Amino acid sequence: MSATMRSRKPATSTSTAASGLTASDKDSKKENVHDQEEMRLWAPNFHSAFSLLAVVRVLSALINIISDCDETFNYWEPLHNLVYGFGLQTWEYSPAYALRSYLYLLVHAIPAKLGAIFVFGNTKLGFFFGLRVALAFFSAASEALFYRGIVHAFGPVVGRYTLVLLAFNSGLFLASTAFLPSSFVMYLLMLFSYSWMVSDTTFSTTALVAGVTAVLCGWPYVGVMCVPFFFDSIARFGVMRPIATGLVVVSLILSLELAVNYHYYHKLVLPALNIVLYNVLSSGSELYGTEPWHFYAQNLALNFNVAAVLAALSAPVTAITVVFRRHTRRQALFLTPLWIWLVIMTLQAHKEERFLFPVYPLLCAAAAVSLKAIAAIFPRRLGSFVAVLALAVYAALSAMRITSVATQYGAPLRLYQHMSTELLATRGATSTNAMVVVCVGKEWHRFPSHFFFPNHVRLQFIRSGFHGQLPAYFNTTYDVPPHMNDLNQDEPSRYVPITSCDFVVDRTVPAASAHPDEPGFESDPDWTELHAEPYLLSEASHRGLRAFYVPFYTPSHVTFTSYAVYGRTDQRQPAQ
Repeated sequence: MSATMRSRKPATSTSTAASGLTASDKDSKKENVHDQEEMRLWAPNFHSAFSLLAVVRVLSALINIISDCDETFNYWEPLHNLVYGFGLQTWEYSPAYALRSYLYLLVHAIPAKLGAIFVFGNTKLGFFFGLRVALAFFSAASEALFYRGIVHAFGPVVGRYTLVLLAFNSGLFLASTAFLPSSFVMYLLMLFSYSWMVSDTTFSTTALVAGVTAVLCGWPYVGVMCVPFFFDSIARFGVMRPIATGLVVVSLILSLELAVNYHYYHKLVLPALNIVLYNVLSSGSELYGTEPWHFYAQNLALNFNVAAVLAALSAPVTAITVVFRRHTRRQALFLTPLWIWLVIMTLQAHKEERFLFPVYPLLCAAAAVSLKAIAAIFPRRLGSFVAVLALAVYAALSAMRITSVATQYGAPLRLYQHMSTELLATRGATSTNAMVVVCVGKEWHRFPSHFFFPNHVRLQFIRSGFHGQLPAYFNTTYDVPPHMNDLNQDEPSRYVPITSCDFVVDRTVPAASAHPDEPGFESDPDWTELHAEPYLLSEASHRGLRAFYVPFYTPSHVTFTSYAVYGRTDQRQPAQ
């Protein structure tokens, strides 16, 4: 027996030694063979992906709403001031605080002007949509590259799922053409992720440039999302090269940022540093509202629907995959910035939908990873059916969400477009020196910018139920304006009497919910409605139908109010 045992043991050992593989090595080899077979599967190339995404993004440029007043007053209005010589200024642009970057504005001015000249007839409205279309193409290109990076790092199956999720996502439909730093860094972080994922054997300088630009010129907080790349680079290429290259890139971009801002502020300022100091050393951001911890979960449920659940599952799916397939550790590393950002943002008291824009593409990739893992549980054909069904439901819900936002909340943009092309163009100033005044009260935050007004028209504010700080007109970019504070305290100097107004834009609300400081112009004999658009009355409409548009059903089961522009009944001449 012992002899037999001894004779068998060397035989097994010899067999293993002859193959040179342990059981773990064999499993790994099988996995690698499977991965190599998967990499031979079809996936759309960059040009096909870009074409698909560009169609959706250009549609966004044309019908997307402005969902955040910060977009208007912190970016569109200062850009209008740079291009046309006047615009509204928020306290963030006061040299006393200098929280906003002029370099960020300038990099948007050139493509906007080109779009206005060659596509939209070189008008102010053309400038607005020219910039949006430029953002649409830049987003589509960034997304197509990001998708190709996913194909390279995760395989064609995850890549194809990611492409579908990107193309139909309602959150990306909003974010892709928004003139906001959070959208700007979203583009840059897609370039960053692509460069990182395809740099198998060389250090990615492109990823470094994209990351540094996002931090210094866009939104400094996204620097935390670049930390995994930094440590990965050090682990693979040593300390010296990443740090030395990083110092050169930071020096170049920082010099440009300082020079441009010095030109406009007339002093050396770094807005990226100032905004961090303002938010970290004080509770300034909380002056603008706080939200519960589940705010982002609700937001993702609306904008990602099925994909939100899949993205949440990607954390345990990735963890399990790493345990059993060690070569996928780097794949997990590529998704790490997503979880870092979600944790940090959830812990902040002040929350905004746009704060999640930078990770929308990574959420799509994470959802794709989970979808592939779930489909793999079933037999091949059934798994494919499950995946297609999930994507079809996702696309349908996303389309319903996009339609709901555009049709039920798009009245302000449609109204101001009508004013720009019809009302103000035909009923404007009676002389070249006359200034027409359009007033807003409670609807101040839905003003889309002076790009919708001819040069002889100005916006003014009348008293309403809002008692925070409103913007004032720029004098210069370098003088400290009077009557501005960083505490969101009301400034009485912002308001004009109703007698100064030639037109008023307002939204009709039920008498029971009307604020005493907000008169209803629809019943005022001194004012006549000139044009109106339907706007959803949220408090009188079903929550589900507010969020998702159901064809042939929603219009008859929600309540609309009137979003209108009023002119003086006496048809008096514009204010001088």
